[in-house]
Amino acid sequence: METLHNTTIQTDTVPILAVLDKLIKSQEKGNLSEFSTCFAQDEQIVNIGTDLDEIWYGWTAFYEWMTTAIINKPDYTIASKDTRIHLNQNKDVAWYSQLLDTCFETKGEPFRLEGFRHTGVLEKRDNKWLIVQSHISIPDNTLPNLNT
Repeated sequence: METLHNTTIQTDTVPILAVLDKLIKSQEKGNLSEFSTCFAQDEQIVNIGTDLDEIWYGWTAFYEWMTTAIINKPDYTIASKDTRIHLNQNKDVAWYSQLLDTCFETKGEPFRLEGFRHTGVLEKRDNKWLIVQSHISIPDNTLPNLNT
């Protein structure tokens, strides 16, 4: 076992963690091409964002939305922590959960969100790990108090 990102991981999960790290780094750099290599590019994948209308079935719909989202994030940083990865018995399906802290500029001001929940599933296809389902959620303590 080794420790990476405050997480103790087994050797079998190192390639999966590498995909998750590449996913984050490509978003920070605005590199859509590199980001795309993290996902299965078929119409069976599912990606769920934080807003009610952010659910994409299939690679095409998700890619079209991410094209704008990734390119339009200047000075965007993401830090992962508490990454947990589990493998099925055949070691060809993995599911993960992690917490993400992010900081980006919006309306000329820095904006920081901590504790995003990022979960998903990867499949091993042609000896390569690819994300087939992902979900991002925001803890409600990061939202403004609506009761005041």
